[in-house]
Amino acid sequence: MGFLFSFQVFALESFERLNGVKILKVIEKNIILVDRGLEDGILINDHAKLSQEQEGYSARAICIRTKANMSYWKLYRIPYAETISKDLTYTIVGMADREIPFPQAKLRDSVVKFEDPDDTKKVPVGADPFSVKRDLPEQLTERDLIETVGPDKRKLFIEKALNQDQIKRDLQDFRVSIFASPFTRQSINSGETYRYGARAGNVASKYRLQGQFEQQQSRLKDPVTEEEVSTRSTSGQAQFVIHRLNPDMSSLSLVNYNSVRFSELGTPKSHWQFGPIGFTWHMFENRTWEYFDLSYVPLYDIRTTDVINPNTGSKSETKENGLRHGFRLAVKTKINERVSFENLLWVRPFQNLASWEIEGSNLNLSNDLKLIFNLSGNLFLDYNLVYQYDKLWETLSDLPATNTINSLNFRYDFDL
Repeated sequence: MGFLFSFQVFALESFERLNGVKILKVIEKNIILVDRGLEDGILINDHAKLSQEQEGYSARAICIRTKANMSYWKLYRIPYAETISKDLTYTIVGMADREIPFPQAKLRDSVVKFEDPDDTKKVPVGADPFSVKRDLPEQLTERDLIETVGPDKRKLFIEKALNQDQIKRDLQDFRVSIFASPFTRQSINSGETYRYGARAGNVASKYRLQGQFEQQQSRLKDPVTEEEVSTRSTSGQAQFVIHRLNPDMSSLSLVNYNSVRFSELGTPKSHWQFGPIGFTWHMFENRTWEYFDLSYVPLYDIRTTDVINPNTGSKSETKENGLRHGFRLAVKTKINERVSFENLLWVRPFQNLASWEIEGSNLNLSNDLKLIFNLSGNLFLDYNLVYQYDKLWETLSDLPATNTINSLNFRYDFDL
């Protein structure tokens, strides 16, 4: 048991992909052994689909036994037996538990008994059963004999962290989400409101590149005075993550953009945040909790705001640069097979580069809470509650410092 608990194990999530999988062995009762295991996030009772580039969909399977770098799968739906071969390379795609047919679902409540012939083979004793075999390679290099320290150790760490071949593999498969809120329009006041956006990211175990764009706009005209008021907000983000530099830590690099306009007043007119390097601490994960992470990244903050002179009514721009300390708490958990909960909290206190004073009230705080309902397959309905606190809205533009956004979004996910 101690051996098993020494691994960080994370279940194969729905639609998660594992590429380049090889079948090592075919055993009785339609059981196969593949070269992916606990270290790749596979757990007992995981449900998945096997597909092959040339042959397409090959089989559905349930994991019945796992090892560190291997796992046994019970195949239960095999349209074409010819597509199951040790000579082919497969992609394993996680599937939701609710998609398991009832007869096969019983497999998850019982232990499937089978024997792997290699596990029962006796190792030959040999000529001298008491001889001790060497555990060193036949030819030794200086690196084999001396543990790397200092610059050499850092160089070796960088070589492992930035694996060029794996970067190319990880950037091959992308998943895209498009979402929109129901559009509303009224004729009496020419009022209209809409919100839409898109997210994209690669499906990978180590190098993860993600991007997001969102725009929200509303317009309202007073039917008596015919005075028109409009708001428009635009936001975008790109981030790059090297996942699991060690079992509990990942890197985080990001760029944020935000712009909010109230009629002709831009507050901020443009707001950029650049985080060259930060870190994420993975505090807790299991089959139900997809992640519970705490991140820190220093952000270089560039903000341009429109300011109206109260005496003359003229508009001018003010620009502020400085450092923000970005703290992010990210949580996602599965409530049941169709409902999940996600929350993303950002707190970014501002530090003046001239005085090095940290402004405790200038937090640029945002909390994005989301309830996710899986309607069917890749179609989702998200309830989104966003709370924002920005002290500069009040001090620069004489607006309330807080804002709350409630929305219902239809979202569709698909793979490129």
